[in-house]
Amino acid sequence: MAAKPKQRARYALILLALAYLTAVVLVLTRPGSALSNDKRVVIRFTHWQIEAGPREAFDAMIKRYEELNPNVRVEQVAVPGNVYNQWLRTQLIGGTASDIIEFGRHMQGMNDVPPRFFAPISEYVELPNPYNRGTALEGVRWRDTFKDGLNSPDAYIPNLSNYYAVTQCMLSMRLYYNPELLRELTGSEIPPSTYPEFLALNDKLKARIAEPKDRVALLAGSRFNSYVLLDPMLTRVGLDVSYANDRFRLQGPAGPEVGLEYLRGGWNFRRPELLDGLNRMREVSTTMRPGFQQLERDAAVQDFLRGRAMMIVTGTWDATSLTRMAPFKVGVTVVPWPTMADGKIGRYYWTPISEGATTAMSLYLNKASHHSAEAIDFLQFITSVEGNTIFVRESGWLPAVREVPIPDELKVHLPNFDGYTARSNFSHGFGSETFNLWEKQAYRLTSANGNVEDFLQAIEAQFPTAVRRDIETDMRNIVLSVRRDITPLIALAALDERVGLDQRERDSLALRESNQTMIEAKLYEAQLVLEKGPNVTKP
Repeated sequence: MAAKPKQRARYALILLALAYLTAVVLVLTRPGSALSNDKRVVIRFTHWQIEAGPREAFDAMIKRYEELNPNVRVEQVAVPGNVYNQWLRTQLIGGTASDIIEFGRHMQGMNDVPPRFFAPISEYVELPNPYNRGTALEGVRWRDTFKDGLNSPDAYIPNLSNYYAVTQCMLSMRLYYNPELLRELTGSEIPPSTYPEFLALNDKLKARIAEPKDRVALLAGSRFNSYVLLDPMLTRVGLDVSYANDRFRLQGPAGPEVGLEYLRGGWNFRRPELLDGLNRMREVSTTMRPGFQQLERDAAVQDFLRGRAMMIVTGTWDATSLTRMAPFKVGVTVVPWPTMADGKIGRYYWTPISEGATTAMSLYLNKASHHSAEAIDFLQFITSVEGNTIFVRESGWLPAVREVPIPDELKVHLPNFDGYTARSNFSHGFGSETFNLWEKQAYRLTSANGNVEDFLQAIEAQFPTAVRRDIETDMRNIVLSVRRDITPLIALAALDERVGLDQRERDSLALRESNQTMIEAKLYEAQLVLEKGPNVTKP
């Protein structure tokens, strides 16, 4: 009997050795490796877009690019979003990250990454994109071919005074609904167009007699979907607060400045507007099934697809997945946010609100790339008229590039560019410490037994400390970037004086110097606020 376990162990070791050898052979013979017969240059790019559409679109763009550039091979590496931050940092520190990397400022705890690991691409975006020859964008500098001119915090990073990324698409938030369930409940397939109509529909749904196992929620919910739906409730209602604290006239301060204003005493969650916003967040949370904060994003999508939820609020990134996978024809409409036209319930909600004129899916160049020229060339192709047209056709997403035709079925997703800018975030916009605090305490607001007052008491006890830590982290990142940039900025200024400048170069110099001045001024202000708090304005 003792021989059998030994025999099994021997077989297991043999199988393990064979698996290891197979893995070694595959690694050493993959394109671009030492023993590979494929002598093409290999570039890789990493992204988190694992929804239906983008991967197929990138495959199609890669196929066309390799036809035009037979000496280059491109590999895409799709990594799920729930592990992306940890995976990316490990790859960057280990020196094994891809040549092209998707990144965004919303990624918590990652603000140090751009100055440490990404290469500026300003010199490239000021030149025409060669892949636009023969199109209406021929001769147009690369950054001006984008719908927003790369005027977004992800593409142009002000405290680094450089362009760092190009973008691939536009995004918007929409309400996706099941017309069959809507008709069954109301006799009509017309979705609610106002916030009171939305609440009335929820009341009607709850009043319908049904067994618990058969109940349908109005909205599909998850931790992610609650973030993209509930957060704007507070952001939109806070426009008055945002503009009141807008000392630099930027149409609302961004995260770090909002945090500083909190420590200066410029706002708190007891302000009537924000208190109302918290009540609206609580109100909307009751339209989702209990326990939604414990669910992952995929669970909400599955609830909607299986008919367990009548609607789902999400971004255009889910549109293709929903329309391809649903066993019913998915309806799409704008989200019925509260407005002043709704009377008392929307008295603090300014309208109209711009959905943002910036493009998204920012792709960065790894500073450690051994094939940066090929990586830039690939980025130029996928953001050309031809490349972005392929992307739109295969993904079902909106284009980032001008002159790219938009199919009729995608026009409902086009963002509204007109209106006020809801730029200030009062919950998740400060950094990882406040983000984690909010996520940890959210159940006090959104659970079946939750309420606004319990949530506020829990948040207010810890929020000042969390804000201070986030500001201190932001200051460290600013110091890091300033130290890296000061030498090249001085060198460029000296070179400008020596060779002379035309008007465009003078404007560029003034922008560089003013950015640096503002960065340092805000750094000194942050140091003073952390030291004195509300007393910072007193003599």
